[in-house]
Amino acid sequence: MFEHRVVLRLPSQRTGWALHLLASTILSGALLGGSARPSLAQVAPDAAVELSELSVTGERRGPTLGGALYGPGGASGPVPGYVASRSTVATKTDTPILETAQSISVVGRAQIEDQNALTVNQALRYTPGASVEQRGGAGSTRLEQFFIRGFAAPTFLDGLRLPGSRDAYPSVDPYNLERIDIIKGPASVLYGQAGPGGLVNLVSKLPQFVAHREVFIQGGGFDEVRGGVDVGGPVGDGTGGLADQFAYRVVASGRMGDGPVDFTRVERAFIAPSFTWRPDADTSLTVLARYQRDPFSGYYGAVPAKGSVFPSNFGIPGGRLGYLPTTFYDGDRSYERSDRTIGSIGYIFDHRFDDSVRFHSSTRYLHSEGDYRSVYTAFQGNGPSWAGRFLSRGYGGTRVAIDAYTTDNNLEFRFATGIFDHTLLFGIDHQTIRTTTFGTGFPNAPQLDLLNPNNNQGLTPLPFTSFQDLAASQTGAYVQDQIRFDNLILTLGGRFDRARQEGPTYSLPTGRLTTLQDARSEAFTYRASLLYRSELGVSPYVSYSEAFEPLVSGAIYDGDPNGLGRLPDPQTSRQYEAGVKYQPPGTDILLSAAAFDIKQQNRLQPDPVNGNRFSIQNGEVGVQGVEFEARANLAEGLRIVGGFSLLDARVTRDTTTTLNELTGGQVPLLGKTPVQIPDATASIFVDYRVLEGPLRGVGVGGGVRWISSQWGDPANTFRVPEAYLLDAVASYDFGQFDPAYAGLDLQLNIQNLLDERYVTSCFNYSACYYGLPRTVFATLRYRW
Repeated sequence: MFEHRVVLRLPSQRTGWALHLLASTILSGALLGGSARPSLAQVAPDAAVELSELSVTGERRGPTLGGALYGPGGASGPVPGYVASRSTVATKTDTPILETAQSISVVGRAQIEDQNALTVNQALRYTPGASVEQRGGAGSTRLEQFFIRGFAAPTFLDGLRLPGSRDAYPSVDPYNLERIDIIKGPASVLYGQAGPGGLVNLVSKLPQFVAHREVFIQGGGFDEVRGGVDVGGPVGDGTGGLADQFAYRVVASGRMGDGPVDFTRVERAFIAPSFTWRPDADTSLTVLARYQRDPFSGYYGAVPAKGSVFPSNFGIPGGRLGYLPTTFYDGDRSYERSDRTIGSIGYIFDHRFDDSVRFHSSTRYLHSEGDYRSVYTAFQGNGPSWAGRFLSRGYGGTRVAIDAYTTDNNLEFRFATGIFDHTLLFGIDHQTIRTTTFGTGFPNAPQLDLLNPNNNQGLTPLPFTSFQDLAASQTGAYVQDQIRFDNLILTLGGRFDRARQEGPTYSLPTGRLTTLQDARSEAFTYRASLLYRSELGVSPYVSYSEAFEPLVSGAIYDGDPNGLGRLPDPQTSRQYEAGVKYQPPGTDILLSAAAFDIKQQNRLQPDPVNGNRFSIQNGEVGVQGVEFEARANLAEGLRIVGGFSLLDARVTRDTTTTLNELTGGQVPLLGKTPVQIPDATASIFVDYRVLEGPLRGVGVGGGVRWISSQWGDPANTFRVPEAYLLDAVASYDFGQFDPAYAGLDLQLNIQNLLDERYVTSCFNYSACYYGLPRTVFATLRYRW
């Protein structure tokens, strides 16, 4: 949506009076609904006429990039097609992507729906530099886990960090999302503790002052049914009363069915109401809440390399070689449990004092509970010397509760100093996260006979043996200045953080305090970039950015051999990036390319001098790479997204060794490539809707994803094979057949069309993860 004010002044020349009358009639009739029709007597030929100021609201059509209005939704709202033109993720200000001197990608609602992404992981499949589904395609139903540029990336929701916890992780359903903004590279200057590769910011659907209604039902997959509703709009009737200041939205969805692995289930239900108060054009307050139940969260187990990456005879001498099926289940039905409950409430407040000063504040309180039990493939014991029949397993469980309070507040000033225009940002953010965890031991479970598997052995739940109560907090103050001189944009930023994690751990059988943690850290981080935006739509840039992550365990020798040592410094990272962005003038095409060099430093290593209980901080991992991304809304009905990435990841400084499972010896980690990082990825997805002719209403599309080979163990002795995956989509808009069915459409999605059996990644020879087999979903959707 857009709002635009028009003041039209009609000249007094007699020769133009008829034209002026016609113009005023059109404006009054078309823009005001035809209620005002001036007569000839109302417009005297010699009079100078000034029309009243009009407020025009509507939906912008056609090209959105480069226009004065920059498309509906702006920097945090709906994305037109596949191409966003603005984003706040890299600057926390409303900044055109062409003026953002760092790589970002934006996945909008249309792409999520066209690809039928059922998880955030699936929504990122076509994002260059993103490596998703580290725990396999089935594991992605439980957690949002992904790598950006070779490093694990944290997840934010509406600009506020989501707490990390495997068993009570507050997962977000993509049906509740308007868009997903990804920043690549370190981003601590604006977001506090973060990884070297970047972060993912999920943007919730929020109320709009235009009525909209949607329901859908979906079936397929693995005997799965899914449905949802998204309704909202203005509370008032448009007559100018108090109710016209309010809008609402309710998004709800549920799904249930079998998981992609034998004996597993996936169930989820959520409701997310939100309410916006907009008393004037300069003030907006949105209160948003969410309640979600995940009583069953699919599968989180693994398969050994022998039988997935390599063929196996499964312990039969001279037997036929083969592979485990992609539906193989290594757990136990009588013991498996993954039950989560998530609730949150928060607000987003914006106020513009005038054209030069703006205030933003957002806060969220979140509570999450998780009850987890699992029997899983052991990370050791199923290596290259394993006979291949009796699978070694472990088992255990936790009960976790999280209370997280996060807030971010900033002031934006726009002003000029001589020839320079400034957008100056001051902000303070804070997070406090309390996590309580009851945990069991993790003993060996009965082995599983792969030739005669018994997945229901009646295992007794293990008693909890430990209790941990941790409180983590972080407060950061940041400043950023975007300085513009003509077409040259210099961005400078800095931040100071204090973080602390403290709390006890008890042994429940003895009641004794086993550890008392009090880890404190401080960090300064910086950012600088320079970008030139030319009139031809080309924006070359260079940038430097930093990040930090507190370390809450380990001890550094402080000169006292009998002491406890000091806490380690935060783990730090930095990135140099050079790139170019290009938008051909007047088009909805956005191309971006970047080359980067990332170093993650201060990694802990055993102290070779002062004993095994101390560490030193000289470990380092480096990633160098290039990326290219293309997004386009081309001719009417044609949308494309594609790109590729090349990564060279190495342990660049290390004094430790790792086990070579083939030889049984230790080998240096220095120079090795970490696991779960493909050397290269490439993808393209095309969606086309026929708008004219006898096939009007038909939509066809599809995508190709290529994932290169990658190392499967820390010693780099074997590689996970590359994979080529095809996705397909077909749809039909019934409104093109008969206007009486306007808003009704049917869509068919097939992921992994050729049913490719592939492994997404491995930790070592004992733990590998299958990608999803072919899945087919049909969706019937009605909007009105």
